[in-house]
This record gives sequence, structure tokens and C-alpha cells, in this order.
Amino acid sequence: MHELLLRAALAAGNDLLVAVDGGGQPLVDLGYEPQVLLGDFDSLPSAYKEALMAKGVKVLSYPPEKDWTDLEIGLDQLFAAGYKELLVFGALGGRLDHTLANLALLAKGRAQGCELVLIGAEQAVTLLTAKERLRIFPFPGGHFSLLPFVGTAYGVTIRNAKYLLNQATLALGSTRGVHNEFLRGPAEVSLASGSVLVIVEGLKGWQGQNSVFQLLPSSE
Repeated sequence: MHELLLRAALAAGNDLLVAVDGGGQPLVDLGYEPQVLLGDFDSLPSAYKEALMAKGVKVLSYPPEKDWTDLEIGLDQLFAAGYKELLVFGALGGRLDHTLANLALLAKGRAQGCELVLIGAEQAVTLLTAKERLRIFPFPGGHFSLLPFVGTAYGVTIRNAKYLLNQATLALGSTRGVHNEFLRGPAEVSLASGSVLVIVEGLKGWQGQNSVFQLLPSSE
């Protein structure tokens, strides 16, 4: 995961800090304690789990043989509790099946009224749905892409970027939205119907100046 972005997010404060299985290790290594630790604990060294339990951290254990990933279980609890903005670190890269499943969880989050952002070592991804606008903040070496998910997206508009769109159609399977470049100031993306994955690449050039994404009220 992107350690600088994680440090910045932790320093900014949060309402609740949840560690999913092996995600407890980087938090402890950075000097933080989650309020909740959950998982089947197949990727967290036992010493970390024991240390957090000794400090009174709430631990929720699940069997390895189950119908859901640890992350989905944790997110479902947060959705049910009414959280509307969630940052998930370490959800990209590694196993392809897990990465694709995590991307699908973005749609589940939006259906629950939650703005969910997945952050990896080099990427940040969120899902933009109809009647919303998203501001994407530039940084050195960064670029972004739009991919229709999970069907055709209509009325796609991109402003303040190298490659502009105005009420365009992005069909599922089209690569038209791959690799756009920033100009001065943030880019803005909106669409009339459907949904798109908004993928920002090159996070190694991000220096913690601001958030990567900002969801805005619709201009319509």
C-alpha cells in the first residue's frame, strides 16, 4: 500500500479505524491501534494479534472456510453502521481475483450510499455513478483513466484535462477512457447514466498535498 498516503490519512484523523487481517501489521508498525481487528487471521502474524488483544482492541474472528472475504465482512458492518466515506488501503495489487472482487465492492458501497476509495501502492480507485461530479487533484507524474463498470456509461463529461469529453458514451469493453493527463488544477468528471471506475495512477509522485478525489454535488 502507499505508506505516505496512509500516514497522511491517519494523521488527518478518522471516526473509526478498522484493520482487516494482515492490515493490522502496518498500522501497528506506524504506531497506531485500530478500534476493531477482524478476519480469519491467515495473514497477520500472531504476535500482532496478541499485542492488540492485550491492549483491549475489539477482535472479531472468522473461520477461513466462509462465503465472503474478510474485507466484504468488514465493509458490510461499516455500511450497516451508516458510514458514508471509507478509505481502504491495501485492496489493490497482489492476487487478481481479490483485486477484481474488491473493485466489485465499490458498486456495493455506492448502492449503500457510501463513497468508497480503494488505495494501493500506485493506484487509487473509486466508482462514479450517475448525476455525480468528481474532482481529481493532480500531482507530478499522475494520470487517470475512466472505465465503464459494469455496463455502458452515457453522458460522460471530462473537464480541465488534456483529453476532453462532452456527453460521450463509453461502452463496456471500450478503451477510449484509458490514460488522460492533468492540466493545471483539478480535473472534473461527470456522467448522466451508468457508472465508471475512476482510476488514478502514479501515486509515487503524490506528496500528500490534498485528497486524490473530491465528490461534488451535481451541477444539474
